[in-house]
Amino acid sequence: MNRLFASAILMACCLTAQSQNKLKTSDWEVSISPKGCIEQIVFRQKSGNDTIPFFREKENDGPSFYTRVDNKNSIGQWIPDGQYSYRTELGGIECKLTYLNHKGVPSMKVRLTNRSNVLFQPQKAGLKMGIDTYMDTYPTWFGKYFPTLMRNEATHFYGYLQNPKEHTLGIVSEHPIASWSVDYNLGYQSPAPHWFMGHRIESLNLDLINQLPLPGRHPQQLYELKQNESKEWIISFVNVGALEQLEQTISKVADIPLIYAEQTSYRPNDEASFEVTGESPTITVTDDKGNPLPTSIKATDRRKTVVRVKLPEVGLYTVRVVAKGKQAEAILDVHHTWKWTLEQGRLATLKYHQKPTSHAESWYGFYTAFIAAKYFPDKEIDTQASDYFDVLFNKLHDKDKIVPLYLPNRIQNTSTTIGMLIDKYEAGGKKEDLKKASQLGDWLMNNYQRKDGAYFNHGTVYTSVIYVAKSMLELSLAEKEASKQEASWAEVSQRHYESAKKAIDQLVASQGDFETEGEMTFEDGMISCSALQIGMLALLQTNEKDRKHYTDAMLSILNSHSCLTQLRVPDARRRQGTMRYWEAQYDVFMLPNMFNSPHGWSAWRAYATYYAYLLTGEEKWLTQTFNAMGAFANLIDYKTGDLRWAFVVDPYVEAEQACSADSHYTFSDVSLGNPHPQLYDTRRFVFGESYVNMISDWQTINSQDNDVHEVFKCMGEAVLTNAFIVERPNGEIVGYNCKVKVNGHKLTVIPDEKQISHLHTNLKKAYTISWHGSQKISPVNSPSWLF
Repeated sequence: MNRLFASAILMACCLTAQSQNKLKTSDWEVSISPKGCIEQIVFRQKSGNDTIPFFREKENDGPSFYTRVDNKNSIGQWIPDGQYSYRTELGGIECKLTYLNHKGVPSMKVRLTNRSNVLFQPQKAGLKMGIDTYMDTYPTWFGKYFPTLMRNEATHFYGYLQNPKEHTLGIVSEHPIASWSVDYNLGYQSPAPHWFMGHRIESLNLDLINQLPLPGRHPQQLYELKQNESKEWIISFVNVGALEQLEQTISKVADIPLIYAEQTSYRPNDEASFEVTGESPTITVTDDKGNPLPTSIKATDRRKTVVRVKLPEVGLYTVRVVAKGKQAEAILDVHHTWKWTLEQGRLATLKYHQKPTSHAESWYGFYTAFIAAKYFPDKEIDTQASDYFDVLFNKLHDKDKIVPLYLPNRIQNTSTTIGMLIDKYEAGGKKEDLKKASQLGDWLMNNYQRKDGAYFNHGTVYTSVIYVAKSMLELSLAEKEASKQEASWAEVSQRHYESAKKAIDQLVASQGDFETEGEMTFEDGMISCSALQIGMLALLQTNEKDRKHYTDAMLSILNSHSCLTQLRVPDARRRQGTMRYWEAQYDVFMLPNMFNSPHGWSAWRAYATYYAYLLTGEEKWLTQTFNAMGAFANLIDYKTGDLRWAFVVDPYVEAEQACSADSHYTFSDVSLGNPHPQLYDTRRFVFGESYVNMISDWQTINSQDNDVHEVFKCMGEAVLTNAFIVERPNGEIVGYNCKVKVNGHKLTVIPDEKQISHLHTNLKKAYTISWHGSQKISPVNSPSWLF
C-alpha cells in the first residue's frame, strides 16, 4: 500500500512538472524540463525569434542550486513544489525556485533558508545558470552565449551574455548578489597527474552567497546564512537587442542606477563626460586620494543625467551614484604620456628577463625596447637590449642558415622574430637585421605555407596564431622602403607581400571557420587576429573594389568578436579588454583559469579597431582604440612605473601559484615546453578584480608573462605618433592625441606630445589645417592622412 501510494505521488509530481513546462506571454516563452531546469527561452520579435539555448540532460543543466563547501561542489535536484515552483535541499540549506513573469520579462524568484542547526558559511552557494556557454565547434558556436559582463554592485546586480551574432541577453536583479563565477573546463594532463586548464566555459554561476574577501564594490554582508534565516532574490532575463540599448533596456525592468561612459580614458585636464540612468541621482567623483571634484550635472529627462567633470592629473577616478537607495560605481582614468609609457615599458624589458625559450612570449619585450629606441633613443639601455637580442637570437637559431633550432613548426615564434628584427632594423639601421628577417620570411613561406595560402602547423591553420601574415606584411613594407635605396629589395618585398596576401585570402574564404593553437573554440585571438590581418591588407589596397571586399570581411569578423570584449563595463582599467582565460597557467604559473583582461593579447582587437577606423571613418572604432590604449597604459602602475602582467576580472579566485624558481636553469639558458605550476613550490591565496604582477624577474625558465608587451607594440603603431581630428554629425570637431582650435574654416591642431608627427583628418567640410607650422586644405568626406 505504501509503495503504491509513493508511486502515485511520484507519477503526480511528474505529470505536474510536464503540464507546467511552458511559462509564456505573447513576447516570450520559457520551456521548463521535467527536472525543473530551463531548456530554452524564446523571445519573439518582428525580425524573428531569438532563442537562448540552455544545457539539456547534462551535469550543468540549470538553473540549479549548488554549494561549495570544503572545496567540494554539491548540486541539488529539483522537486516540484507548486505551479512553476521547485525546491531542493543541500546540507540543511533549502532552496526554493519559482519561475514567474516579473515586470513583463521571464524571471526567477529564489529563496534560501538555513534549516540546519548551525551557521552556514560556504565558499559559495548559488545558481548554476545553465545557459549554454560551451563553444566547441563551428558553426554551432555562433548560437552560444558568452558571459561577457557580470557586474555586482553593493545593492544590485546586472550583466549580459552575448553570442557571435551579437544577440544580447541581459541578466538583472534589484537584490544584491554576492559574486559570480564561471566553471572552466579541464584541458589535458602534462605531466600526470597535473592538469592544465582548457579553453572553454562550462557554466555561468550567480553566487548568491560567497565568502570574503570580495572587491569593495560588492555587497560585503552576503557571506553567511544564520540559523532559520532566509534571503530572497528575483533574477530576470532581458532581451536587450543591440548592445547599445543595454542600460536603457535594463532600466525598464529594474529600478537601479546605471553608469555608461562612451570614453573611459583621458589625458590630464581633459573634461570627462558620462551618462547616469536613474531617478534623482546623487553623483560624486573622487580622485584616488578620496578628494571630491566639481561636477556639472544636467538632467536630460526624468531618468537620464549627463555629468561632466574635469580630471586634473594622472590617476584613477571613482564615480559613485546613489538613486532611490541603490548605489553604483564606475572608474575613469587619466593616463601618462605615451612617451612615459613606452619608456617605462623599455625599462621593464631589462627588469623582467627576456628568456630564450620555446615560446616567443618569453622574449616579447624586445618589441617595446626597439620601438622605444626608435623614438626615444637612450644609448646605454638601447645598446644593452640590442646586444642581448643578438645573443638570444643566436641561441635559438642556426647562425649560418638563419633557421630556428627548436620547434620549427611553432611558426609564430619565427613570425614574431621577423617583427622584432624589423623594429630593431628601424631603430638601429643595421641592414643585417633586415636581411635576417627576410631570410626567415623565405624559410617560413617555403616550409610552412600550404597551396591554399594558409600558414600551418601539423595540419592546423596557424595564420591567426599571433598574426603570422601581419608579420609578413610588416616585413614586406620594410623591404619596400629599403628598395628606395637598393632596387633589389623590391622583388623580395613583392614575394613576401604575395605570400601574406594568399594567407589572408584563405582566411576570408574560410567564412569564420578558423583554426588556432590548442583547443578549438570561438577563441579571442583566432577571431581578432583574423580581423586585424584582413584589415591591414585592406589598407594596402589601391583598388576600391578590393578595399571594400576586405573591409566588409574584416568588419563581419570584428563585430562577431564583440561578445568576447568588455565594451560596456564602466571601468577604465578593463575597458576594451578581451576575455581570455587560460593564459595565467603558462604566463605567471597560476591556476585555475581566470579572465585576464586586459592581457597582452587584448592588443589584437585594438589593431583591428584602429584599422576599422582608418577604413570606415566611424568614430566608434577610434574611441574603442583609445579606450583600449588607456587600459593598456594602466598595466604600468601610474604611481611606481612598474609593469604588471594583466588585470584579473573574476571577483573571487581561489588561486595557486608557483613561488619558487627552477634552480636547474639561469635566465639565459634555453628552456623548452610549458612546465606545470605544481612542479614547483606553490602558495594558495584568494584575490579578485586586481592586477597580477610579473614573474620573469625571478622565474628562470619559460614563463610567458612578457606577452604583455604586445600592448606597447600596438601603442607604437596606432597612437604613439598619430593624431586624429573628427567632425561629428552636429558639427563639433574633436581631437584625439591633439587639441583643435577652430577659427572659421581654419583649424590649428596642436599635438599632445612632441613625437606625434602624423595627422589623420575626417571632416565634412574643407578646412585649412595648420600642423607643425605647415598648412594644407583637408579633403571632404574622405578620412585620410593629411600630414
